[in-house]
Amino acid sequence: MKAAASVRLAWLISAGTTRPRKRPPATCRHGRSPHRTDPTDLMIEATLIIPTCNRPADLERCLRALAPQLELHPCEVIVSDDSRDQRTQAMLKAEFPSVKITFGPRSGPGANRNAGARQASGEWLIFIDDDVIPAPGFLSSYLSAFATAKDTHVFHGLTVATPEKNSLLWEAPEVLGPLPCFPSCNFAIRRELYAKSEGFDERFNPSFEDIEFSSRLQGQGESCGFVAAAVVQHPLRPLPCAKKLALRWEPRVISALDMGASPAVLPLLLTKHVVLVIASRFRGARLCWDNCKAALLFAGEFSWFLVLLPSWLQRHAKAKRSPFWELQRSLGNTPLRYGL
Repeated sequence: MKAAASVRLAWLISAGTTRPRKRPPATCRHGRSPHRTDPTDLMIEATLIIPTCNRPADLERCLRALAPQLELHPCEVIVSDDSRDQRTQAMLKAEFPSVKITFGPRSGPGANRNAGARQASGEWLIFIDDDVIPAPGFLSSYLSAFATAKDTHVFHGLTVATPEKNSLLWEAPEVLGPLPCFPSCNFAIRRELYAKSEGFDERFNPSFEDIEFSSRLQGQGESCGFVAAAVVQHPLRPLPCAKKLALRWEPRVISALDMGASPAVLPLLLTKHVVLVIASRFRGARLCWDNCKAALLFAGEFSWFLVLLPSWLQRHAKAKRSPFWELQRSLGNTPLRYGL
């Protein structure tokens, strides 16, 4: 089946016009407006959603890059804030008073994006991360794609890691061409489809929620378009500690169980998968002190994975499964080896 093949392929790896403004928008302290003052000024066609968590400086840099684009193409901007202090809210109120703020549930990035989407008014939702830097033309490129979209209801753009990565101790997502599944740091989706699909699965924390969501959409027959000119730069960030790296594997336990993996067989399958993924990180890596330290970090990650795996299996083996993947199982449409 075509849909089944699309799901399997995805798992193996993831702009309209606006009416003229009736009056000048409110400006931020530095004279630029990242958003109009009153939603009734325009026919809202797109909503920019930016989830954030304790990174006010990164968020401010992102909004500064968007400001001139939003002056040309005003649209709704929503920041969903998962922060544990008031710095982000204070910055937004002082510098970007017309950006709409909503509060996330502090249950991970997927839940935070869902919180922002529930407040959106636009026909299209554009999601970016708080630490990306949108390039000039980012917004207009998406709007142009929306204007000509017929049967495509999901798009992703181009994500460039900066500066060039030369150490395994640093990371950033990078998407340099079309993929069957979208990266959560730079994608757009029609709001109606997002609601129909129930958005991100909030069980997936702290990772994998975008791969699961895009695979679910492809299982429904949706294809993901690529907007090459919708570019964001994603600055490199240091890897977290070994335990936090290991915690990124817990969502794979949930997804494999959703697809019908036996709790008795899953430990062997997932352990083999983790070993292969960790080994693949060294492909093409040069021999240097940083990468030797990374090898020790990844060894710690694997050790924590082995320690935590039994508790993950106990926690999730008898939990309620995803209705979508239960249906795919009954139709024989789940990925080979449960996506591992």
